[in-house]
Amino acid sequence: MTRPPGRSALAAPPRAEDRLAGPVFDLLLLVAGLALPLAFAPWGWFPVAWVALVPLLAVTADPRAGRRFRRGLLFGLGLFGFGLHWLLPTIHTFGNMPLVLAVPTWLLLVAYCALYPALFAALGGRVGGSPAARLLVGLPLLWVALEGLRGVLFTGFPWLTLGVSQLPGPLAGLFPVAGALGAGLVVVALNGALVLSWRQAEAGEWPRAVAVLGLGGLLVGAGALVDRVPWSQPQGAAFEAALVQGAVPQTAKWDPERREAILARYRQLSREHLDAGAVIWPETAVPVFADQMAGPLGTLFDAARRAGTTMVAGVPERAHAGGSKHYFNSVVTHGPGGEARYRKRHLVPFGEYVPLRELLFFAEKFVPGSGTFRPGTDPAPLTVNGRAAGMSICYEDAFAAEVAATVRGGAEVLINVTNDAWFGRTIGPDQHAQLARARAREMARPLLRVANTGLTFATDHRGQVRSALPPDEPGVDRVRVQPRVGATPFQHVADWLPWGLVAAFAVYALISRRYRPKPVL
Repeated sequence: MTRPPGRSALAAPPRAEDRLAGPVFDLLLLVAGLALPLAFAPWGWFPVAWVALVPLLAVTADPRAGRRFRRGLLFGLGLFGFGLHWLLPTIHTFGNMPLVLAVPTWLLLVAYCALYPALFAALGGRVGGSPAARLLVGLPLLWVALEGLRGVLFTGFPWLTLGVSQLPGPLAGLFPVAGALGAGLVVVALNGALVLSWRQAEAGEWPRAVAVLGLGGLLVGAGALVDRVPWSQPQGAAFEAALVQGAVPQTAKWDPERREAILARYRQLSREHLDAGAVIWPETAVPVFADQMAGPLGTLFDAARRAGTTMVAGVPERAHAGGSKHYFNSVVTHGPGGEARYRKRHLVPFGEYVPLRELLFFAEKFVPGSGTFRPGTDPAPLTVNGRAAGMSICYEDAFAAEVAATVRGGAEVLINVTNDAWFGRTIGPDQHAQLARARAREMARPLLRVANTGLTFATDHRGQVRSALPPDEPGVDRVRVQPRVGATPFQHVADWLPWGLVAAFAVYALISRRYRPKPVL
């Protein structure tokens, strides 16, 4: 018998692959990628990350692997093209690389980073399990596994790791437990909950749709609940530190004619603060080698030692070995206990050294020191005003495992010195500062961050900025810091967490492989 016309007699809704066809969805993927950097500093619109991945998750239902890859690449090009646009003037202007080389170099980096969302979309179509399992567990695991790999492969580039965007929000409570990667896992699950709820609402399963949204709310609430745990405790008396921002333009930093003026600026800014427990200068603040400091700075350092103040100075070191000249990017302390040094362990590719020198020899002319910087090996904290200070230099604060090593070594305070003048007046310094704050949150330690041109600031053990200097202006930020002790769970898993997430996804894939992916739109 023929049914009367009505909703039940209407044609079936379009298939997922039909809905995903066409240039409009391509544009949506690109726009979503372009929007995601808004969740990070300097904007800090962290809820954007809760929805920006919805189109990318939907793409994983497309049965065409090639189209999934292409659309994931579009998303990635939007994300990293906008999020890393500031690197182009950095490479060209301060790296002294001709524009004809700088543009393809920047494009190669953006394309490399965009490969990870492309792989996510392509592999995501093979992830099995029920729709709920895929969207709330399988695909979130795949995303953070790929992010973890991006942070370790080829020396690692963890910039714009999704979870870091959550520092201002309730999910920051997860940082001490599972780090920024763990927070990112929940962010992807929130996006998955939106997709799943949408699918259930379209099927008329409204109670389930509301329940899934409620689950997303519980995930956010869990972050806020965990945030109540006191992962670290004050240790001993607080002390004062003077954070000295020299604001020396990058174009003048290594000019021999400006050398004495730069040294005079740091002497003048520091002399009035020798009553502080520590005076801290930024990365390579001293425009001479460490073995040459005694002449221009010996009087100041002797006065600091007599006052019981620890001077912490960023300075290049040089050494000769095997007939070759080597350089180290170092921090040297001078205080009542004598002299000690920390050498940067994680160097910047094409910034401090040239990887694959035999093949890329032509790049040496664009790398400071002819690409001969060498990495340090010892993460041991330095003694600053009698307290253990975990050191990181510049780019090292992007790597949670590097900072965790200093805390496991006994660090009660974190100190990061950097020279972000390379980035110019872009969003680069803001993104870098957010990474440093994320490390303070993960380790539950206060952070003293001193930058040549900014951003210079002090945070509490929750990564919240308590005092700061305006950028691009010489000045001193006099702060009071409370050392802390106590271990967060993340400190103990930071080294192997990226590989653990890869293993977790592999286990999920093996368990769920009997289930075929089902349309989510």
